[in-house]
Amino acid sequence: MKSLHLSFSRVVDAGMFKGIRLSNSLSLSHLFYADDALIIGEWSNDNLRSIINVIKCFHLVSGLQINIHKSQLLGVGVPRVDVETAASSIGCSIMNDQFCYLGVMVGENMSRHKAWADVVLKLRSRLSKWKSKTLSIGGRLTLLKSVLGVSPLYCMSIFKAPRGILKEMESIRNNFFIGADSLDKKITWVAWNNVLASKKNGGLGVSSFYALNRAMLLKWVWRFVSEDGSLWSRVIQAVYGSHIGSHSVHMASTWSSIMREVQLLKSKGFDFMSLCSKRVGDGSNTRFWLDVWKGDSPFCDVFPRIFALEQDKQMTVANKMAAHVSASFRRPVRGGIEQQQLSDLVTCMDSVSLNSMIGGCSISGDGSLQLKENS
Repeated sequence: MKSLHLSFSRVVDAGMFKGIRLSNSLSLSHLFYADDALIIGEWSNDNLRSIINVIKCFHLVSGLQINIHKSQLLGVGVPRVDVETAASSIGCSIMNDQFCYLGVMVGENMSRHKAWADVVLKLRSRLSKWKSKTLSIGGRLTLLKSVLGVSPLYCMSIFKAPRGILKEMESIRNNFFIGADSLDKKITWVAWNNVLASKKNGGLGVSSFYALNRAMLLKWVWRFVSEDGSLWSRVIQAVYGSHIGSHSVHMASTWSSIMREVQLLKSKGFDFMSLCSKRVGDGSNTRFWLDVWKGDSPFCDVFPRIFALEQDKQMTVANKMAAHVSASFRRPVRGGIEQQQLSDLVTCMDSVSLNSMIGGCSISGDGSLQLKENS
């Protein structure tokens, strides 16, 4: 797969294959994971021919051949006739607008209950192989935590599950815990909320699906703030912008639904973003102007007049600290507000020192514990 990746990269660099350009610096052409290959590009006959030629050359060199009959072609915004003609010439089948990639549904509206039908069915299918009445309460609790508790986590780590779905899955776990069948009515001796409570609060320490879903979605925000330079982070920046505070929550997208959770928590008095602090480290992974790494706001907002003079808006802290602050300005700083902001910035930078650690992101205080309990 590494060789196939290098082959596609060289074809893209040579201009023989045009990927999807998201920004001036980011273009998507292919995604590889294990033995799965996803090729993304503009719809054109030249692109289709380039794909076939690269696959053929890869087969001749390595002896490995992609099964065309198991491959599928998807045209977004392309007439059905053109897709059928292209698929027939290649010898592959046509992919539906909603498809499964690496176990996750793509193109499906995950805010609808029917989109989670397979997840709920998988949870129920686990119970069909067990006889809950023959198990002790300790055995049911162990299976509840180790199997039923983690079964739907893969989808819940990416999509916001509807409240009705979460309630249904909690009901399935509750019935299994008390040893009741799906059609039986049995007395519940312990409230399910007490079962979900932590052990130090008198509960059994079973994780709530609602809390897990929200916590795993917020973890993507934490990863984005950490600015690890990964591909998905650069895609989010290209689509929504580099400053997370300006990301839209009104779009019908997965990232917007995650940002809505952040806004919802903030409206209830829990500011998740205030707990995320940037670790500068050696400054190589932190942007000087655009990241919040010193103070409560990025320097582009605190010092807007001298930020307008900056030639490299994406400059890192390490590169900025290597020379004088004004070395990369397009012209000398003038008097008045510009001079005052420069003086304030220089004074602010006097207390900054870098170390050899790699930068990242951390959650300050007891935010993670408070998030779990409040959820």
